[in-house]
Amino acid sequence: DIPVTFEFVAQTQSSQSVNIQARVSGFLDKRVYTEGDVVRAGQVLFRMDPKPLQAQVDASQAALNNAQAALDVAKFNLDRIKPLSAQNALSQKDLDDANGQYLSSKANVDAARANLDSAKLNLSYATITSPITGVTGNAIVADGSYVSSSNGQLTTVALMFLLARAFSS
Repeated sequence: DIPVTFEFVAQTQSSQSVNIQARVSGFLDKRVYTEGDVVRAGQVLFRMDPKPLQAQVDASQAALNNAQAALDVAKFNLDRIKPLSAQNALSQKDLDDANGQYLSSKANVDAARANLDSAKLNLSYATITSPITGVTGNAIVADGSYVSSSNGQLTTVALMFLLARAFSS
């Protein structure tokens, strides 16, 4: 009995390839991975400059604090006006104005909170990770380059399957 083995020259191509893109605009601080290496899902590939995005978070937090203070004042005014209106010491219009101011301030707080959440989300996008485990491609953009979400492809990660078969007779 003589084992039969076959050797073939072949080229493989991934069945799944993911383009890694910037979700926010900014300067690319550093490429963290080595081109051609296998990376795991969630592994950091690139870091963008977080300072402008952190400034947006800070400004959004200040706007939320301001809106919350205005809501507190509107609530205090409404609480003072309600009993006076019930005693007919103030007009219905004064009560309606105070209630409108309270509701408007409450909506401003909700909008400021949404802006803060959006700014925090954008800050999280400054760290770019791989969505899948696979082999990395060449970095398309050099460190220090300005990237934006519209033209921000940075690299690709290709899912690779290794198949081994032994042929014998």
